[in-house]
Amino acid sequence: MSDLTALALNAAHQVSVQELHGAVCGIAACGAEVFPAEELAELLGLDLEADEEAVSRFVAAAIDDLFGEDMGFMPLLPEDEAPMEVRLEALRTWCAAFLAGLASGLVARGMDDLEQLPDEVQEIVEDFSAIAEMDAESGDALASEAGSRDQAEAVLVEVQEFVKVGVLLIASLVTYGVDDQTR
Repeated sequence: MSDLTALALNAAHQVSVQELHGAVCGIAACGAEVFPAEELAELLGLDLEADEEAVSRFVAAAIDDLFGEDMGFMPLLPEDEAPMEVRLEALRTWCAAFLAGLASGLVARGMDDLEQLPDEVQEIVEDFSAIAEMDAESGDALASEAGSRDQAEAVLVEVQEFVKVGVLLIASLVTYGVDDQTR
């Protein structure tokens, strides 16, 4: 278990690690100078009075990971040894939470329309929405389309890598590029 996962488990007992991490990354990708913990609490129904210190430690570590110079960011998902269905559900949950966090963060910045964002961000948001809408049948379809369980695993790993790169691109474009393009 990674240190970030341990911090997530301590930070919020009411939501999954994937939901917490996805929402934090979505909000953080909007580039606010000060992370709006109240928005996170409202979005996820967290009790900040009970968990404020643990949530703060997790948020700081997640933001450091997301914007780290080593580009080591990865969505917090179950290990590869977990069943594919569990990993697919976790990815779906992570993407849904990321999109909710992103929407919350954008509204806080005064942007209530995705059309204000670069085309690349809009395309990634559409792809993340499709991932968030996947269900167990989608996983079965993935396995049958891929031809074998091993090939389906490889496709899932590719999708996870796409999510990682997509998040980094969104964070980069929204944090550093939107203000220049909207003027």
